[in-house]
Amino acid sequence: MEPVRAVPPPGRPAPPRAGSPSAALELARLLREAGYAPQQIQERLATGDQLLARSPELPSYLRRLGDADEPAVLLRLFLLGVPVARERVDQLVGAELRARLAEAGLLVEDSEAVHGAARLVPHDELLIASDPAGAAEGHADHVPGVHRPSVALAHLTVRREGERALDLCTGNGIQAILLAAHAERVVATDVNERALGYAAFNAALNGAANVETRAGSFFEPVEGERFDLVVANPPYVVSPESAYLFRDGGMSGDEVSEHVVRAAPAALAPGGFACVLISWGLDPDDPAERPRSWLEGSGCDAFLLHTSTDDPVETATVWNRDLLDRPEAYAAALDRWLAYYRKLGIEQLGYACLVLRKRSDGSDGWLEARQLPRAALRPAGRHVRTLFETHDRLAELGADRSLLDRRLRIVEDAVVTQDTRFTEGSWRAGDLTLRLENGLPFSAELDSPTARMIRALDGSMTLREALAAAVESDDRPTGLALARRMLEIGFLELCE
Repeated sequence: MEPVRAVPPPGRPAPPRAGSPSAALELARLLREAGYAPQQIQERLATGDQLLARSPELPSYLRRLGDADEPAVLLRLFLLGVPVARERVDQLVGAELRARLAEAGLLVEDSEAVHGAARLVPHDELLIASDPAGAAEGHADHVPGVHRPSVALAHLTVRREGERALDLCTGNGIQAILLAAHAERVVATDVNERALGYAAFNAALNGAANVETRAGSFFEPVEGERFDLVVANPPYVVSPESAYLFRDGGMSGDEVSEHVVRAAPAALAPGGFACVLISWGLDPDDPAERPRSWLEGSGCDAFLLHTSTDDPVETATVWNRDLLDRPEAYAAALDRWLAYYRKLGIEQLGYACLVLRKRSDGSDGWLEARQLPRAALRPAGRHVRTLFETHDRLAELGADRSLLDRRLRIVEDAVVTQDTRFTEGSWRAGDLTLRLENGLPFSAELDSPTARMIRALDGSMTLREALAAAVESDDRPTGLALARRMLEIGFLELCE
């Protein structure tokens, strides 16, 4: 009978190892040559634009795949976590690839079956290894794969060439590998030695030769050092548990987020950026109050890119989904987490990427909060950096009215669309929507005067002239405030 869920390999394999940089690169080449790549996997498993859907679909995936060719065997072993008869592996997996997999410690074999010793998932051009699915229970040092928060952090990171970069709490090393593509040198730290093993292997597998791993808690391994860029995906979950190093920081409430935010400025060189995922007990009357307090005296400017606000039930549900197939344990975990939130007086939890920039003069900085739409994020580091640059220029200009004599233009990746609706026997023009094709997924509904103003702001006239041409005189103060707001979030830019 087919198994209905992933089966961890017997024992607990050590993280895979790279015998040499060239051997790791050759393994990656052979896997891709065998069809172990996103598009081919999506086609084989019929998962649409997702690489892999939810684990309850495992029986369906197995029946789609069969085990009659090399890609199917590889997907069973390293993506679905299902053992394959040794005879089938011997028949279908090429001798060179099989030898490379064994050399890296990625196969666990017995007389009858072969298990994948790690989960191996392609993400665009990268291959990322992590602990097998279903192998977390009872192992605090479990190393998970790339999840949605990791992707969000990657998309929101401000990147520049030739930096000295730090990846704090590196986990499987995905952020360090992305940093290595543009940084001169990357230091990746983690308190979890198992995670550092995976990070080192993944760096070699993806040709990131400029990544150095160091063991230790938070900033301890880099004490006294300064970096141009710090990224951090710490165990920020407000959790009553100490089950997993990657999730549970062992501090009360949101103290892990507070600790990282307070410590990050000391690790930044002047002008350097830090991008940190955080969560906190949120006050609905002032959502940014706690992160703002953590930055007092930091010498940093900051944007709080607020990704979501969850209630305690939602948060407890999200972080205990691994117990869904054990209803009694799942219910007990929910009760335990909710009691913890009641004890702390937490009624809402905020989640955000906090982006810091170290001021050169060490003076007190500012914090601006931006609520990000609940839309899929895409690479937006350049947009985030523009938010800082625009804030600086507006501060130099001073009062709003000084904008009136400046030429503004709509940014090149802005798009205006209009809905057309069939009603009462005819087609009627609907709302106009302004959105950005790249960067942060902001959008705005436009009324007719605002649409005319946007159309006039092509860089050929001042804002005063555009408002005179497009907006009634009584509405011009409102138009000025709106133009400033659109400038602040990246729909408009100042001409030189």
